[in-house]
Amino acid sequence: MAKQARFFDHARGLVKIKINAGQTLRHVSGGATDEGYSWEAKEYHFDGETLTCEWHTDARDCDGRMTRSGVSVCRADRLRAGYHDVENAARFPDWTNSDQRQRDYSAEAMNY
Repeated sequence: MAKQARFFDHARGLVKIKINAGQTLRHVSGGATDEGYSWEAKEYHFDGETLTCEWHTDARDCDGRMTRSGVSVCRADRLRAGYHDVENAARFPDWTNSDQRQRDYSAEAMNY
């Protein structure tokens, strides 16, 4: 069992996150855009064996409103096994989506 998880993510740019076993971290960002708004919220939890990320996005642009949410997980031994950003020397977690939802409000209004 690991005491700590260290990994890269994008949160207003590339950041390295450190989370201790038993800890939960939350991050929310977003605001107005040239066509409407966009925001994203992430909540990370590390139990010593698995890093879990529960995420939510909500955006509105010229095509209408779209929300997405889900849960992604990564084993502690796979925290550097995902995407490799060579330019920034950053290795990302090998996320597995365990749950994912999407709602397109414009499509619903048109009975799609």
